[in-house]
Amino acid sequence: MKKIFLLSLLIFILHSLAAGEVYFIPGWYSKWKNFDKTAAKLEKIFPGNNVNVCKWDSDRLWHNALAATDPFAIDLAGKIAKKPTEEVILIGHSLGGRIVLKCVAQLAAKNKQVKQVILLGTAYAITAEDIENCRKVSRLPVINIFCVDDNMLKLFLFKEKNYPLGLAGIPEKTGHFCQYRMFIENKDLRIFNVSIIPGKFTEPFRESIEHLSAYYIRKLEEVISGNAAECYYDLPGMESIAAGNSVVADAIPGFTTIDSCDSWRLEYRSVRKRYRIISPSGRKFCYTSEAHAAENFSRIKKMIPAKQP
Repeated sequence: MKKIFLLSLLIFILHSLAAGEVYFIPGWYSKWKNFDKTAAKLEKIFPGNNVNVCKWDSDRLWHNALAATDPFAIDLAGKIAKKPTEEVILIGHSLGGRIVLKCVAQLAAKNKQVKQVILLGTAYAITAEDIENCRKVSRLPVINIFCVDDNMLKLFLFKEKNYPLGLAGIPEKTGHFCQYRMFIENKDLRIFNVSIIPGKFTEPFRESIEHLSAYYIRKLEEVISGNAAECYYDLPGMESIAAGNSVVADAIPGFTTIDSCDSWRLEYRSVRKRYRIISPSGRKFCYTSEAHAAENFSRIKKMIPAKQP
């Protein structure tokens, strides 16, 4: 009996040593949330791996939470670097994706590699250096899942005047990256008016009934099972065309009901005789000339790829 017990213990220890580690870093205002269901889902997606939900000091004002991302990423990278990293999977949602990319930069500096880097609706404008760091660190191709329905990222766009990776992703195929678009069914969305300029201007705001992280994990499961098609939109390119001939861009990006990358809208407004093109990210490009607006809109529509699942 003693030999059987020792053998079983040895097998258990060897299995534990062989098991990989999944680190899931949630986003803004998530420290108070219960991620038990998320952890259980990740255990199902990555069987045989130990799942760690890495909560951080996220329940703060935006600029304070943003300031907390770098120190947490440095600390996390230091802890991971002390372990065998070859079977580590890093998953970040929203601001957690920003933490993952900062963590990857630290690991690249230490010449460490992990099994895979996964980004879910990342609130960060990725750079060429970030892409190169991911190539160095992630042995498997990086998975990036984006969602044009993610209004938290449109809020990020408004706050930082930046283009978040999670809103429409990387515009073209990039080596060692696989990119997928997440859709949210209309039945799972609700619409309410939010004041952009108090007392003067409101726009419809689309938001999911439940927190979006559950949708991203569901999409990740679809990706890992091989049932999702890659998707790319050159949205920044389209917006640069729109901006090229625009007279004045609205100061407030706003939140619109446009929810797909093939749904650019051309508006003719009698008020002030201005014309505008509204992009899927919520940016508005305004014109004093109807001809210029129509010409740019035509050019943009030609750039739009066929709708992908």
